[in-house]
Amino acid sequence: MSERPAQARRDAAHQDVEQHRERLRELDSDIIRLIGLRLREDRRLQRARRAAGRASTDLARENAVLRDYLDALGPSGAQLALLLIGMARGSDPASGLPDEHPSHEL
Repeated sequence: MSERPAQARRDAAHQDVEQHRERLRELDSDIIRLIGLRLREDRRLQRARRAAGRASTDLARENAVLRDYLDALGPSGAQLALLLIGMARGSDPASGLPDEHPSHEL
């Protein structure tokens, strides 16, 4: 029996793995970019709410976001929503996102 067919299958499988890894890298890059955009928009909303004399946060809306993430992604989705909400509130200073610098748009 020849090793060539087995090696060809391994080579094809390796290429398949690399294609999936590359696609995941692309998706992660998109997710990071979108999270940055979401955080900036949330911070703009907070400033607008304060300028209108309202509280910077809307707990009812935050609960609705939590429910949406929970419904779409399960309990881990709710955890993700909590992280996003916390980052937007500025409780994650290590996020590295500037408050508002259009020249740094993602």
